[in-house]
Amino acid sequence: MPDANSATSVPNLGQSSNTVDGDPGLTAKPATEGGALWEYLLSKAIPHHDELPDPMNVREWTHKDIGKLSAEDQRAWRKAQFEELEALKKRNVYELADLPHGRKAIKNRWVFDLKSDGRKKARLVAKGFSQVEGLDFDEIFSPVVRFESVRTILALAALEKWKIEGLDVKSAFLYGTLDEELYMEQPQEFKVPGKEHKVLCLRKAIYGLKQAARAWWHELDKSLKALGFSHLYADAGIFVAKHADGTMVIMLAYVDDIIVTGPNTTLVASKKKLFMDKWECRDLGECKEFLRMRIDYRDGKTYLDQVPYLEKILKRFGMADAKVAQTPLPTGYKPEPFDGTATAALRSQYQQVIGSLLYLMLGTRPDLAFAVEVPNDAFMALRFFEYFHGSFQRTHKRVDEKTSR
Repeated sequence: MPDANSATSVPNLGQSSNTVDGDPGLTAKPATEGGALWEYLLSKAIPHHDELPDPMNVREWTHKDIGKLSAEDQRAWRKAQFEELEALKKRNVYELADLPHGRKAIKNRWVFDLKSDGRKKARLVAKGFSQVEGLDFDEIFSPVVRFESVRTILALAALEKWKIEGLDVKSAFLYGTLDEELYMEQPQEFKVPGKEHKVLCLRKAIYGLKQAARAWWHELDKSLKALGFSHLYADAGIFVAKHADGTMVIMLAYVDDIIVTGPNTTLVASKKKLFMDKWECRDLGECKEFLRMRIDYRDGKTYLDQVPYLEKILKRFGMADAKVAQTPLPTGYKPEPFDGTATAALRSQYQQVIGSLLYLMLGTRPDLAFAVEVPNDAFMALRFFEYFHGSFQRTHKRVDEKTSR
């Protein structure tokens, strides 16, 4: 096959000869028959394995992918990694130790993310699948606020004209205390010089551990009780504090994302300050986003949508320019058993598409509640994105008409 990096290997598409650059060994067969020309054109269309990492799939990057970026981007991501390690050290999450005989150290990896405000985030995550049940963990269930509860509280706040405040707890899982004795390998490229053989003895939870979320929720519940809150039994992600005069402050918690609201603005601000004194948080002010739901306040009304998240997954699945469909499923559609070969790639694509659609359905798109459970292949599931394009156009048209009036 011609070397795509050399000038002499580029086929002369204008020559009348049936050879490539005059080389009779590289016959330019038609595309349907293969040949050097066909392979060359494919090599120009298909990215090589050493291309830059896909910027739309930052969460799938590995530590090696960072090394393929520009020097400036590498410095920015390395800084994010150092900030994560400093956060672990500051909270005494681990201490260096020798691995006891008979124990196996848990592996780890870096997870990268680009936040909606442009911040670069690097997270050292334990490979929890290597944990042994009964030895490394016991109970793992952790309550989080339900999407239905979030929408209900936001609707109540809109009706009663309550102010909605947002908080982001920094490295929330690192506050959870472990009951088990766990050991984890030192992260690659960041091993302590001269102590490369040692492991990290974990004193507190770290992201990726099966019990991390549960450990954090117990710490959160305990601290909120000290502030006068108690969680609801119907939804343990909702915490309520009642003042002496009957006024309530409501707090919603989904892991490290927090909403605080209530009828008394002064009391809400007071409880919020007490919470921030206990935990290191980012004060988001008036809440503009929660669980990837965008919250917009206009004309005394509150609007919810997941447009930024949807735009992101449309690009990820190559549907940014999809045609418009008026319904989630075709008229008269009847699912049939899949009789093809379920390859690992096809199975992964189907799971990612359905998972993303479920997240949208739970958040702001109840019109997908039935249809999202019907498709039995990834190609039919992708039709939903065509339907989203149609709903976008209708929404924008109504907004434009209202603005013109």
